[in-house]
Amino acid sequence: MTRTVVLAGTSGYGATYLREIAELEKEGVLRLAGLCDVRPLVTTAQPQFGDRLFDSRLDRLLDLTRPDLAIVSTPIHTHLPLGRVAMDAGCHLMLEKPPAPSADEWRALDGLARRNAVSCQVGFQSLGSGAYARLAELMADGTLGEIQGIGCYGAWSRDAAYYQRAAWAGRRELNGVRVADGALTNPFAHAVATALALDGSTGWDDIATLETQLFRVRDIETDDTSCLRVSTRRGTVITVAVTLAAQTPGEPVVIVHGSRLRAELHYTQDILVLDGQPEQFGRVSPLRNLLAHLDDPRTALQSDIAACGAFTRVLDAVSSSPSPRLVDGRWLVHEGEGLQARTSVRGVEQSVRASAERLATFSELDEPWAA
Repeated sequence: MTRTVVLAGTSGYGATYLREIAELEKEGVLRLAGLCDVRPLVTTAQPQFGDRLFDSRLDRLLDLTRPDLAIVSTPIHTHLPLGRVAMDAGCHLMLEKPPAPSADEWRALDGLARRNAVSCQVGFQSLGSGAYARLAELMADGTLGEIQGIGCYGAWSRDAAYYQRAAWAGRRELNGVRVADGALTNPFAHAVATALALDGSTGWDDIATLETQLFRVRDIETDDTSCLRVSTRRGTVITVAVTLAAQTPGEPVVIVHGSRLRAELHYTQDILVLDGQPEQFGRVSPLRNLLAHLDDPRTALQSDIAACGAFTRVLDAVSSSPSPRLVDGRWLVHEGEGLQARTSVRGVEQSVRASAERLATFSELDEPWAA
């Protein structure tokens, strides 16, 4: 069956959806009916999709095309209004992560999906990884032994241009509307969502306690170097320590500490390391999974909007915490100029990894820049 789709948001991550739609069109399972953006179609997409209907308003485009599903890959604070337009038009929804910038907006999206009897998938790509699925099996069948905790760490680097990419970049709010573009809630949102899903703690009430330590190295509103610790109702301690201010960037890792075995999930690379032995897996994208679910409801959604409660509770806590503290300049390294300028925290790569290994916060690790 060939389904029809419209895409809202053609630049940024939307370009990734355009490439995937092109592949799915070749396979004959999906047809792009139209595109929506406030800016002209990106040049690279013109040769293949320049003949499709294009509109700056999603409601008009949906009236003209009547598609089966809509993809919303737009700024976080637009997810609810555009998601509402799509679901009220009877479309199934592929919604880019994070699903919403607040708990109230997440609840509204969940309610819209239920009321309109449509599926709403959130784009946590890591949950479609075969490495994630295998690790979840090993945790469930006792291979790792008793789960003593889950630690995540990530160390990336972002230049000044990253915070100039849009008016909402690095902001908690924009014109009085919550945005929540922090390290924990956007670039490393996958780490948070993956750890919670591995623990089977995806509901709002699955979190018992939650604490945050938020820092920044730039003149921004949100965190770029952060530590989160959660205790779930199952009794699991989960820590997530991340930075966008690393001198030596590396791919993020989720560590599951078992009484018998220790497992590492390199979720961006689909690699599972068990007892020191790495194994490579494939993955199914959220969009392909959504299409499979629509063909056969027995195929579960990887990340149903209803299963984003715990993640949203974390997001809400981060966004409601006191403003991130500026790291003292003694601990910072500045490189480059202009839009290529980068600021890093000395030794932060070791700090985030130590947090994941010891399930400890920055202050418990006695990090001097976090004192």
